[in-house]
Amino acid sequence: MKTIARTLAFLFAIGIAFAQKPLNEPPAVTIVGYVRDSGCVHRFHEVVKPLPNGCVEACARGGSPLVLLTKDAHVYHPISSEMPDVDVRPKLMPFLGKLVKVTGHVYNRGDSNAISLEQIHTVAE
Repeated sequence: MKTIARTLAFLFAIGIAFAQKPLNEPPAVTIVGYVRDSGCVHRFHEVVKPLPNGCVEACARGGSPLVLLTKDAHVYHPISSEMPDVDVRPKLMPFLGKLVKVTGHVYNRGDSNAISLEQIHTVAE
């Protein structure tokens, strides 16, 4: 009986640890950018706004990862606000090619930036 109680206490503690956010989490920020496919963003540096030729839609349908590209050419990889991380692609697809405002926590590692997708809204051009 003691073994079962210890096991349950251990599992409860692990569950709490995964449910909590990191202690040193940065403050929430808001960025404005276009929801784009990563392939075109990295290959065609001169284009920030998606072209109306269906390219971004075709790349997204083909499975290209989605990113947020600001007007000053900063790229953010969207991640979930949950741990363990879950797929945010379904939340982004309705905004594909649109200018959006995203609120979340920004994380940097080397030259890579990520933002937790906590709120997303379209904004006027």
